[in-house]
Amino acid sequence: MMIDESQLSRNRSFFLLWSGNAMSLVGFHGARIAYPLLVLATTDSPAAAGWVGFALGAPILIFQIPSGIAADRFDRLRILMICQVVGLLAVCLVATSVLVEARHLGTLVAVAAFVEGTVYVFVEVCELGAIQDVLSAEQRPAAFAFLEAEQPIALLLGRAAGGTIYGLARWLPFIVDAATYLYCLVALALIRPNRTRSAPADLASRSELRDIGAGMRVVWHEPLLRASTATIGMSNLIIQIVLLLLLFELQTTGYPAWTIGVVLSAAGIGGILGAVGAPWFTARLSARLVYRASLWVWTVLLVPIAVSDNPIVLAVCWGGVGGVGVVSNVALTLYRVAIIPKHTLGRALAAMRLVSNSAVALGALAAGYLLATFGSGVVRWVTLAAMFILAVGASRASQRPRTSLVAASGPSP
Repeated sequence: MMIDESQLSRNRSFFLLWSGNAMSLVGFHGARIAYPLLVLATTDSPAAAGWVGFALGAPILIFQIPSGIAADRFDRLRILMICQVVGLLAVCLVATSVLVEARHLGTLVAVAAFVEGTVYVFVEVCELGAIQDVLSAEQRPAAFAFLEAEQPIALLLGRAAGGTIYGLARWLPFIVDAATYLYCLVALALIRPNRTRSAPADLASRSELRDIGAGMRVVWHEPLLRASTATIGMSNLIIQIVLLLLLFELQTTGYPAWTIGVVLSAAGIGGILGAVGAPWFTARLSARLVYRASLWVWTVLLVPIAVSDNPIVLAVCWGGVGGVGVVSNVALTLYRVAIIPKHTLGRALAAMRLVSNSAVALGALAAGYLLATFGSGVVRWVTLAAMFILAVGASRASQRPRTSLVAASGPSP
């Protein structure tokens, strides 16, 4: 990945913002592994673990649009700082509850998971705008390359650490998560406030900011945004079911917790490799072609998962899933930033993520009941068949983009 760091090396605010959010994500993904493991260990119920996964993803259904309005209207840095405080309190509650063996532990865990999920929604929407606020135009290409590497790094370190340290003590992943929230809060507090606020000329009027439907209209009138949002939402649901399937199978077959962390963290390794290769793909292929091809590659990768329970095979395939996902995300992010007006970026991103990421919550809930009802063997083939149908459907869609008012002034997909 060709990244010109010379432009960014003098931007202290960017590195504070990026490192703080990246560290916080590491803790979050570690806790995200620990939440279902904790519930499975205390209840021995895949359905209960599914409900905790749903609690982590449910805020997407509730707060996605409000987070976009907040990102367009209020100081994004202040929102990020508030999020770190709230997340810190939530994970401290879980760690304390585990240590004292509190009654109704499952309920407390679900509440904390819901709070952390809410924090994640607001941070995810506000981060891109906050990073733009601290950058000059010439610094943005290199900065966005760092930003795309943030998630896979967090997945790699967070999942590996989460599974490993959970095996040492059930409360430990949440203490580590709390420490990462604290680090991020300090890093954000050190950013110069005058570098993180959009100039008044860049801000839309109050009436425009109250227009909740502005982001939805941008997405609806742009064919690629509309089609990819729906398709990726469905694929996210399938991938989320596969995630809980892997976690459930590895635990029930007797593998230690660190093995689970290693297998699931393979998506982070794949994601980093995907971030390295993404510029090559996006320079040669359209965003439309990249996201459609990703569905077929995912289908191929789900075949070994359907027929094998070998941790090495599962890790390789899961790493491939992560790498393909990052390449697809890079292509679509570049397209989105290029054509969406800045004053509606938060609401447009929120509208897309409401559709695509809400599938994460629904997938976690569905996975728990599917595994409890049919068992892992059936679920393996159901996910493979569903991804194949999705890939076929996307391939049969119109190959030529239709004229769009949004895309008229921007690049074609």
